[in-house]
Amino acid sequence: MEIGKVSCIIPTYKRSDSLIRAINSVLSQSYDNLEIIVVDDNNPNDEYSLKVQERLLTIQDERLKYIQQTKHINGAAARNEGILAARGEYIAFLDDDDEWGSKKLEDQISKLKSDPLVGGVSTLYSLCADGKVFRVCKPYTGEGLHRKILQRSVSVFTSTVVFRKEALSRSGYFDTSMVRHQDLQLLLDFLSKYKLTVVNKPHVMIHTDIGGNRPTAKEFIQIKELFFEKMKSHFEKYDLKTRKRIYSAHYFEIILLALREKKVNLAILYWLKIGLRPSAYIDLFIRFRNR
Repeated sequence: MEIGKVSCIIPTYKRSDSLIRAINSVLSQSYDNLEIIVVDDNNPNDEYSLKVQERLLTIQDERLKYIQQTKHINGAAARNEGILAARGEYIAFLDDDDEWGSKKLEDQISKLKSDPLVGGVSTLYSLCADGKVFRVCKPYTGEGLHRKILQRSVSVFTSTVVFRKEALSRSGYFDTSMVRHQDLQLLLDFLSKYKLTVVNKPHVMIHTDIGGNRPTAKEFIQIKELFFEKMKSHFEKYDLKTRKRIYSAHYFEIILLALREKKVNLAILYWLKIGLRPSAYIDLFIRFRNR
């Protein structure tokens, strides 16, 4: 392990067109003691993998490393592969369609060095479309962050956090059996053991105009059910009343997707699960205000 070095892991799958922008945002950091590990999660030698390799040839920087997966699995497996290959004292992640502001690592590493009891540092994000910012998430604190993340009241993404590698190794990596919400799983496991604090500056740009593989409402229900099963121990940290509020937050996500697909019966089914509890609707309002 190299003291002070940040290992930035960028998994990529069928999105090589935005990958170079993500890489350049890391190479442009004011904190330059870093390495970038691009993990190609495309199938070896398919058109997408060959395109990734072609684009990477345009970047001449010894800090850039490339790993080809033996077969496509998912982003969780790709990120785990990157962690295992990382040489840095700190681990950061960046999605291939997003980018960092130039001071992100400088601010986060400064905070980590100032408090040895902190296991990781997150930052705020902005949402962008057509190159323009249309929303910036509200400031938040690390207090009660486990519940905030489980209840979906704040958005902490893998792209917003820098972890101490030693702490991340002890809390556990991504669960590769989960198709979605692996970021929540990793964060919840981490927060069960370590403190996460926040730099309240929007250092991450999330581009919403880049298409992705979005689940249908029925697929999303399966994703949620697996998440509930895998995260059972995290739900059980709270009393029954709080657990109901947490479940309601996830049910609202299903309702919204069902309504977008005009599956009204499905939306009603999950609305009935929420019922008329005022706290659930207050939480929903706060969530959309803050995120």
